[in-house]
Amino acid sequence: MNIIIDKNKIFGPVSKIVSITEKRSLMPILSNILFEFGKEGTTIFSTDLEVSAIAYVDCKVDKEKKIVVHGRKFLEVMRELEGGDVQLSIEENQLTIKQKRTEIVMSLQDPEEFPETKEIRGKEEFKIDGKTFLDMIEKVGFAVSTDETRYILTGMYMQGTDGELIMVGTDGFRMALCQRKIKEMKGFKGVTIPKRSVIEAERIIEEEDEVKISIEEKYVQLSTEKLKIITRVIEGNFPDYENVLPSDNPKTVRIEKEVFHRGLKRASAIIGRSEPIKITFSDKNMEIEAESDIGRAKEDLEIEYEGEKTSMSFNVRFILDVVTHIAGEKLIMMAPSAYGAVLFRGEQEEDYKNIVMPIRI
Repeated sequence: MNIIIDKNKIFGPVSKIVSITEKRSLMPILSNILFEFGKEGTTIFSTDLEVSAIAYVDCKVDKEKKIVVHGRKFLEVMRELEGGDVQLSIEENQLTIKQKRTEIVMSLQDPEEFPETKEIRGKEEFKIDGKTFLDMIEKVGFAVSTDETRYILTGMYMQGTDGELIMVGTDGFRMALCQRKIKEMKGFKGVTIPKRSVIEAERIIEEEDEVKISIEEKYVQLSTEKLKIITRVIEGNFPDYENVLPSDNPKTVRIEKEVFHRGLKRASAIIGRSEPIKITFSDKNMEIEAESDIGRAKEDLEIEYEGEKTSMSFNVRFILDVVTHIAGEKLIMMAPSAYGAVLFRGEQEEDYKNIVMPIRI
């Protein structure tokens, strides 16, 4: 069987889904991708059993054929070929790739051994534009935990209310919450999507895409016109984020975001990324202090604040992450009267909130 196809038609989709294939698996078949050549078009599958991807290619053939080939090696071969048409010749257990004077032969695996990947028809479905979806992921993804001992926190929580989508990430010490209004959004029970699946979604989805999200009890499917990701959800109860959000933090500080960011960067140059930094604010003034075996640093910044003098210590990386992801020129910091979570948000950004727990020293 011979197939002639433009290199870029096949290279693009494969490059997006091949990262899902397993590098070191007890099941070698998971290092491969499955091609289904058909009369209506070609479909490509990759999976590691937890996350699966499906890509669609405009390549029609007279006779249907399935082949399974090593995903990353196939991608490397295609990357090194020149632009233009490529000939794929399939004979028994081998694939021959030809272009001009180049000929590469790759072994094929049994398609029957490749795990079945089923698309889902969710109980709940909604659509969101790619730019909004990617922005929400970027605003909460950094706060998702990497600690496997609290597995439920290693995923991004997603919940729908009437007309609004909510995404939350937390590691137990900080939390990021992003809300966006979505037309025709209906409420749905929250699901927790593994961080790895979220990373794959960021890699595959483009800003100009329209993303259809389908939700079942144990699976979530993210679909664009040419690609689909199907992922298992993390089972268990995600923390009640609404109760975590502080409702009465009376000490309100307003500061120029870039001034705050530069001050944090300068002061933290003397310490490691996970070491504490001390923030003290009083009338119209903020002090940022850091100290380590190498030395000490102090920054004085002008702020908008009227109230009693307050000091708190934070993991400096947490504060830098928050400041980096908040939009706008001014940042609002709201602290409680006693020890407790501190809320950060942009002055003009009501739909995006971060909370960080101070360090007890």
